Amino acid sequence: MFEDRLQESVILRISDGVFSDGQAGYTDYQAYALITDFSRRDINRYGSVKNGKIFLLRCAKEPEPGSQLIHSEQTYDLKDIKVCRDLDGQIECYRCVVV
Repeated sequence: MFEDRLQESVILRISDGVFSDGQAGYTDYQAYALITDFSRRDINRYGSVKNGKIFLLRCAKEPEPGSQLIHSEQTYDLKDIKVCRDLDGQIECYRCVVV
């Protein structure tokens, strides 16, 4: 369903649980994504604005909370991950929000 739209090359970085010198170790996976920007405005006395991106991500490994995405030499922490399935129940992609 999304084959022709998931064309941006990104790197999914998932923690492998190994710590060395106090730093977490990561495993990198090649992934492809469709990237959209969003802006959310909260109407209150402060008038806060949050800008972020939504990545529709296709990868061999399922993203986990605490994972990172690298796109155009910028690193994003994944905040919200949802599974997108087709009508047959097969996983099409993952919807990942970064703020």
